[in-house]
Amino acid sequence: MTRREPGSIRRRLQGGCLLLMLGLSQPSQAAPADLSVAWNPWPPFSQLDEQNQLTGLDVTLTRQILKEAGLGFHFRSLPWARALHLIERQQLDVAMGALDTPERRQFARFSAPYRRASFVLLSQQPVAGAPDRWQGIESLADICQRSELRLGKLRGTRPTPLTEACPALKQATEYNSDDKLISLLLARRLDGVIMEWQHAQYRLAQLGADKQTRCQLLMHQQPVSLMFASKTLSDAELQRVNEAIAALPAPEPAFAPPRCRFDNTRFPHAKAPAGA
Repeated sequence: MTRREPGSIRRRLQGGCLLLMLGLSQPSQAAPADLSVAWNPWPPFSQLDEQNQLTGLDVTLTRQILKEAGLGFHFRSLPWARALHLIERQQLDVAMGALDTPERRQFARFSAPYRRASFVLLSQQPVAGAPDRWQGIESLADICQRSELRLGKLRGTRPTPLTEACPALKQATEYNSDDKLISLLLARRLDGVIMEWQHAQYRLAQLGADKQTRCQLLMHQQPVSLMFASKTLSDAELQRVNEAIAALPAPEPAFAPPRCRFDNTRFPHAKAPAGA
């Protein structure tokens, strides 16, 4: 057996320690963990198709944006309120279709807006022999003064400057779901409902009732963004996300705001309310 000299052994140990230290000092080459992205059923923005595959406008745009930014991701099915809670606790990375608010900036960061949502006041089409509470309404001011209008909106939506100045809108009754609003409108138990336009159209088409309603008022167009937990992305990664959003093609005509009898968005001081 060959005997090793003590000096040789020491040199080998010192060399091994040096290599170990150098290895520890190198940046990790492992791929970053996938971002967890929340989704909940909100057609046509996020839903499961006939093959049980996740699809929808927000899903498609989010996939395109994150891939272009070089970020891995996977989707998690979560109710919206739960997603907000988990992002606040830094236990979820991304929520789609979010409104950038000062309150949320306490625990989240936002991309540039990647689309706009249109919120409208819908009514039933008039029917011969049935009372038409919209008869004689010729302006937005007329709507605001019609205290007899039975209006509904989704529970938890916050009032807008328009709502505060418009008694009829301010008095709208709150309901727990958009499906409930639609069913009450079609049953003529409500004269009008405040909803997101594309979602309303999707649900009405499913019911074969998309020709039975009329858009009375385009209330506002709300820019929505990707909301990231505050510790999820570096500044450079968020910059890549925003560059990917800037490179998106123009929105399809199908997602343009509707033509309504009255358009509040033409007024320069109209502001978008807090929503999703």
